[in-house]
Amino acid sequence: MAFDLLRLSGTDTMGLTYRRRSAALEALFTDRQLTAPWVLCPSTTDPATVREWLTNWTAVGLEGVVYKRLEGRCEPSVRGWRKHKARETQDAIVGAFTGSPAAPRTLLLGRYDTDGRLRYVGRSTTLPQTAGRAVAALLTPAGDDHPWAAWTFSAGWGSRESLHVRCCDHRCEGWCRAPPSQ
Repeated sequence: MAFDLLRLSGTDTMGLTYRRRSAALEALFTDRQLTAPWVLCPSTTDPATVREWLTNWTAVGLEGVVYKRLEGRCEPSVRGWRKHKARETQDAIVGAFTGSPAAPRTLLLGRYDTDGRLRYVGRSTTLPQTAGRAVAALLTPAGDDHPWAAWTFSAGWGSRESLHVRCCDHRCEGWCRAPPSQ
């Protein structure tokens, strides 16, 4: 998927504005009649189109939109692109956490499957210290029967490093729906 053009026919285009590089990229696709596997990244300056993308495309995996000033130039080692992340809220069970029990750093979240097993679904972003301390008061250590007790969790996409996690009691005590009975 092509979204920017930094060189064209041996000529450095990084000094051009993004508007001119984008127009050159579109012209390249048209002139060369590029088709799959080549794809030109969708682009717009219309706020209504961006809202439609964020509303309708998140269901198919769009995690947000990236944007840049049209008159901005490409400057190596300078962050010129910005990202607006789509946000989605879902209920989940806190099954484990990273960091200190007094101020957890991230929360590992799960949901019960149809067989009543707690399945890992993701991890929170890093919690501010005040939020971590507030959450700590709600967490209790897990017993040896925690479904994730023997699991390892990756520190990140493509990382071989494992997170050091502490399992916490995932059973609902009147404040959420109980898991399906086994």
